[in-house]
Amino acid sequence: MNLQAETVETLNATSVGRIIRRAARPAVHLVRRMLHPGVPPQLQLTRLNCNGQRTAILHRRTFADYSVIRQCFADRQYDLPRHAHSAMIDNLYQQILASGRQPLIVDCGSNIGASVLWFASHYPRAHVLAVEPAPDNFELLRQNCAHLDADLRLAGIAAEDGFACLTDPGEGSLAYRTIPAGPESGLPTFSLPTLLKSKSPLTYTPFLLKLDIEGAEKTLFDGDCSAIAHFPIIIMEPHDWFLPGQATSLGFFRFHAAAGRELLIQHENIISIDCGAAAGFTFDSLFQTVATAIRPATPINQGICSEGHQN
Repeated sequence: MNLQAETVETLNATSVGRIIRRAARPAVHLVRRMLHPGVPPQLQLTRLNCNGQRTAILHRRTFADYSVIRQCFADRQYDLPRHAHSAMIDNLYQQILASGRQPLIVDCGSNIGASVLWFASHYPRAHVLAVEPAPDNFELLRQNCAHLDADLRLAGIAAEDGFACLTDPGEGSLAYRTIPAGPESGLPTFSLPTLLKSKSPLTYTPFLLKLDIEGAEKTLFDGDCSAIAHFPIIIMEPHDWFLPGQATSLGFFRFHAAAGRELLIQHENIISIDCGAAAGFTFDSLFQTVATAIRPATPINQGICSEGHQN
């Protein structure tokens, strides 16, 4: 916890402190506008430390946005496993670069861009195709990731190209869902094959597919999975808890098992890794690199919001 957050917590602990905080709030907002004149008053710019790099993210000071930022930068939910699998993933990333192509990361459900910032800091020479269906989220995604090598799409992901409408099941901007609809909805949905066709195989090689699509994984994996299989790394947040009785993850597990991939778990996410031919090397060579892949434990405060404004 940074000094500013500790100060706010201390003030909130007493009734007098809460009165002081409420009285000081207008002055805090004034200083914020002076320091960041380009930031609208309803937004907040929070500075972060990610993989040893300084970055910043705009958000709406809502529980949903704070949750997304915390999951990415404090919980490190997209930090891939270490040791043997880490060596395999790092080698694959380097092999793609050595081939003269860029590793392609497809981020489905990019929200306000926290995950895109995370991937860009850890795989700086990769190209990210980010898909987000909610216009309010997408506007922040656009502002947060405009400086990155990223292709940002205001769209949904589906088994087939089409259109959808957005629904809010009560969780706000953290959990918008897409429901198939007609063209009048105005929100396009693209299949993964369509997205991949927009990226020349002479320039890009599929590397990582991230899916946080609020239950839409059911139709995605119930359809043709040949395009999905091009990605040696798949990170998916399952939503069976969110949609009980619908078996939304069943198609994923069928695909995963049939492909003989390995399963890892990281926080809320399931990670499916193709450790065979897609990786381009054998397990004998893999385990020879394990010793160099083992790194000291990350300090507990690395990646946590290092600066930012509190109400």
